[in-house]
Amino acid sequence: MANGIRIEGAAEADFGRVHDWLSRHRGQTLELDQTRRLELGVPINGAGAVLVAVTLQEGESAVPPIGGVVRAIANRQEGNPVRLVFEGRSPAQLPDEDAESAAARVLVLISNLVTEEDRVAEVA
Repeated sequence: MANGIRIEGAAEADFGRVHDWLSRHRGQTLELDQTRRLELGVPINGAGAVLVAVTLQEGESAVPPIGGVVRAIANRQEGNPVRLVFEGRSPAQLPDEDAESAAARVLVLISNLVTEEDRVAEVA
């Protein structure tokens, strides 16, 4: 994987929700299940975007399958879903297709975690 990974996707949440979620979880390791963890860095805010370092850890391996930066880019129309972009690499040197699949899963995970937390807050 000489060229790295670049994957884009849409989140279900708007920019404000994604920004708030990333801020609340800054520097945390989120347990996804018994073997997978998502590690988040400290978000950096820009004009209409927020960037955060992410690493997906699986199992007991010290070498993560993927790591990089996720950008949440605001939609021009307020309240509409953000675009998520992952740019990074595979320290575990996964084959290209596996690394891209893992990066796409990270974007889906973040989108789902934001949306899930919103739904729990609405019920509470």
